[in-house]
Amino acid sequence: MTTTGTDKERRMLGLFLVPGVYMRVLAETVRQLGHNDRQLYEGLEFSAEDLKANDSRVFVTDAILMAQRALELAGPDGLSFALARELRLTIHGTLGFAALTSPTFEGALDSVHRYLQLRAPFLSMKQSLAGEQVIVQLCTEFDVPELYPFLAETVSATLILLTEQLLDRNDAESRGFALSDGKLPGVTVRLSAPEPAYYRAFENQLPVKFQYNQPEVMLVFPKGLLDVRMRLADAEASQMARDQCEFELQKALKEQGDITLAIRNMLRMMPGPLPPLEAMADRFCVSSRTLKRRLADRDTSYREIVESVLKDRAIQLLRYTNQSVSEIAYELGYADLSNFSRAFRKWTGKSASEFREDGPDPAPELGP
Repeated sequence: MTTTGTDKERRMLGLFLVPGVYMRVLAETVRQLGHNDRQLYEGLEFSAEDLKANDSRVFVTDAILMAQRALELAGPDGLSFALARELRLTIHGTLGFAALTSPTFEGALDSVHRYLQLRAPFLSMKQSLAGEQVIVQLCTEFDVPELYPFLAETVSATLILLTEQLLDRNDAESRGFALSDGKLPGVTVRLSAPEPAYYRAFENQLPVKFQYNQPEVMLVFPKGLLDVRMRLADAEASQMARDQCEFELQKALKEQGDITLAIRNMLRMMPGPLPPLEAMADRFCVSSRTLKRRLADRDTSYREIVESVLKDRAIQLLRYTNQSVSEIAYELGYADLSNFSRAFRKWTGKSASEFREDGPDPAPELGP
């Protein structure tokens, strides 16, 4: 059988896998909301039965397709909040246990920040301090804009529900964080999407206020909440769970094989502008110096990989869209049109306008 371009892309994206349990719970939630979950599996190479295995994994591309189908079926019914309610602590495996047994909420957040990609490879998390507030930002790793509001709402709700369940209530109260009208004081979720009609049906079930139409997607916690003990705090048990997470993470990274191919395919799925070396190194849980060395061992550099991806994307946009050269330059992350023009001439020997007028050559690269 001839391998199609789509099949090849699926194999390459298979470097990024999603635990099958999440997809099984997604399908079960769709069914609980009154829809036929069999539609989620149409054309895929696995079934609901396959996802019952504890070690099942699915391609991130298949996970995205299932999520898109689920959203079409049950999105208006509040699928995001219903799913978050079903994603209980035990479903998250060693990561959930590491968070549960962390000495403090700060340790739990740190575990989620470092090991989130083991559970949700299409998302990353950034954490920063802003005065007396802790800002947690969720960032999509793949270019799936139609799914981002759903992912942001689901993951935010999951984190918030687990936070409320895992905090030691007595210690939280002693530090001024007792629940008030069922809400955690000082904690908010800010989402950029408009408020959905179903939010009001779930509002009273959520331990924090969700704010919509915000400039950025973020979770905001009071700084003092970091010091609150977790309900089953056990430093030794938490460290053992983190060690297991670390083992799983390093194993997953090794299984990705050619790091050049892994980085190239990750970049291909990201919207522009593409991240700097330091951000990509953090994604692979290594220092920027180590990443540079590993790429040099394969006779390449991060800059060369980025330029290759930008070249392919520029050619595709010039060939298949009516966007102006200026619009394409901006989409690719170039603040200055002249910089893009110089780069494109270096890649192809032609200006962007000449390339568009003269025809399709050279074709974009398909591999490393």
